[in-house]
Amino acid sequence: MDSPNAMHPDAPPAVQDKTSVWEDFLDIFYAPSQVFGRRANGNFWIPLLVVTVLLALLGFANRHVVEPIFDAEFQRNMATAMKNNPQLTPAMLEKSRSVGLIAAQIGAVVFVPIIVVISGFVAWVGAKLVGTKISWNAALVVAAYAAVPRVLQGVVISIQGLLMDPSAFVSRFSIEIGPARFFNADTVTPIAGALLDRFELFSLWGVVLLTIGVAVIGKVPKAKAWALGIGFWVVMMLPSLIGAWRAS
Repeated sequence: MDSPNAMHPDAPPAVQDKTSVWEDFLDIFYAPSQVFGRRANGNFWIPLLVVTVLLALLGFANRHVVEPIFDAEFQRNMATAMKNNPQLTPAMLEKSRSVGLIAAQIGAVVFVPIIVVISGFVAWVGAKLVGTKISWNAALVVAAYAAVPRVLQGVVISIQGLLMDPSAFVSRFSIEIGPARFFNADTVTPIAGALLDRFELFSLWGVVLLTIGVAVIGKVPKAKAWALGIGFWVVMMLPSLIGAWRAS
């Protein structure tokens, strides 16, 4: 079969995209449409593994910040749990704390891939709901790159750990970049806290990237893209809201 240039001698020569996959991790911050456009059929394992490894390393580096926050949140939640279930004993709570702390420390290795798969499924279904289709592989590519800002979040936490007084880490709100930072976790209701969490910068950033990825790959019109983004934001918020409703 003749090449396009053979059939059209005056056509400019085809230019292959030689952008390194490692450049994607920079471009995703300022040119996400280009990243999704050139990696629609790419290998999602590369961004997934890079994000997982970096978050695991940052999680280990930030453990001195995370542990006091975990303890404060644990004590806050367990006070509510003991009030609702007097049968809970201190020994049971301490065992629960130990398990929870281990889960928090290895969370990147275990939970990041799970979250990417769930986000990919949401992106795949969302594309269908707005009348377009993307492949399952493309959905996972979008979800994996949408998680990249979480690496920057880990860096921001590290900076806060260096600059802030450790006594300031009294709740998850203490390190959030968003409106929740200005509220007292002891007085905010669980449902209000779950809503505030969804306005956190890096959570919103992930939703925006998920929306851009589906819109670019699926060629979604702007109006539908807005609706898609709002839908993603609501869906991602539902687990937290359900958990907060049960807690309250």
